[in-house]
Amino acid sequence: MGDPIRVLQVVAKMERNGYESRIMDIYRNLDKEKVQFDFYTHRKEHGDFDDEIISMGGVIYYNDAISPFHFFRYLKELDSFFETHQYSIVHAHLNSYCAWVLFAAKRHGVKVRIAHSRNSGFDPGWKTIFKRASKIFINIPPTHRFACSKNAGIWLFGKKFLKDKNSKVIPNAFNCDAFSFNQNFRDEVRSELGLSDEDVAIVNVGRLTPPKNHRMIFAVFKRFYDRNHNSRLYLFGDGELKEQIVMLAEEMDLSKCVFFMGNRADVFRYLNGMDAMLFPSIYEGFGTVAVEAQCNGLPVLASDVLPDETRVTDLIKYRSLESSVDLWVEDLEQMLKNTSRSDQSCVIKEAGYDMKTNSMNMQDFYLTSVE
Repeated sequence: MGDPIRVLQVVAKMERNGYESRIMDIYRNLDKEKVQFDFYTHRKEHGDFDDEIISMGGVIYYNDAISPFHFFRYLKELDSFFETHQYSIVHAHLNSYCAWVLFAAKRHGVKVRIAHSRNSGFDPGWKTIFKRASKIFINIPPTHRFACSKNAGIWLFGKKFLKDKNSKVIPNAFNCDAFSFNQNFRDEVRSELGLSDEDVAIVNVGRLTPPKNHRMIFAVFKRFYDRNHNSRLYLFGDGELKEQIVMLAEEMDLSKCVFFMGNRADVFRYLNGMDAMLFPSIYEGFGTVAVEAQCNGLPVLASDVLPDETRVTDLIKYRSLESSVDLWVEDLEQMLKNTSRSDQSCVIKEAGYDMKTNSMNMQDFYLTSVE
């Protein structure tokens, strides 16, 4: 057998976050003798997954972040890279910024150029102007358009996503067996966290960034806590707003009942010890954690911006962000009252979220696309 096809995955940084975790799930399940991943990052910093990537035979190229102030230098660096590194497939996960990477790849003869939409909105800030400008060009250089949901595809690529034969919705699949409900884990986690059978544990999993809407999480939880003093809120994730969010918890007098758990590789284990997930995101490309929670049998109260694809079981309920906090709290209380915990992993697998199946589909795509 010859050398494997090497696919260049273009990312910001391989942190333990949503799309990065999905890439790693696929990578772990590939036949490395057939397909191997390398990574072009946009941070000159060590990422959470870097050691594992290297142990599996991947190569990581560390580069500067894209910036409108150094844009032409960035384009020059891309050209220099593709002049000296030969790839037949480049798979970019930078939303609108995919355009610039794939223009460079096209100039240097890369045959398969994939732009992958991982979101359905822009973070607030001055960079949004540059991101919106980049989006104008997004449909020019790719040969294939992928998205984590139909909404995410339309958001980045427009209606072309619905018409192009080379457009695909790639399910945000995961290891369903790892997220299946485990009573032993539940007992261990609740003992570790000091939770009694009467205590209520609410969870949110996500980056500490504006789209995750921690102000709303705290507003709903505070009202819930006022009515249920035996409740606790656990936040899994990290991000640039951590200091502000910690301060917000203090300002709202929630420090004694809100716990920042950080980025963890064993979130699947902790979900067993939780009682409900609160997920009022301002926007989401998909929202995989909402499906992972359903897999674990957790009721999920989410904002109605989540795509329809996340409704895999009747454990999830959507509520408008325009609704009052009281309505959110009433929903949460009703869901906790009416839900009996049971494993839903078989249902999730049947809905197309099984990682092994998804990985083999991606492997087949990579192999056939270069033939």
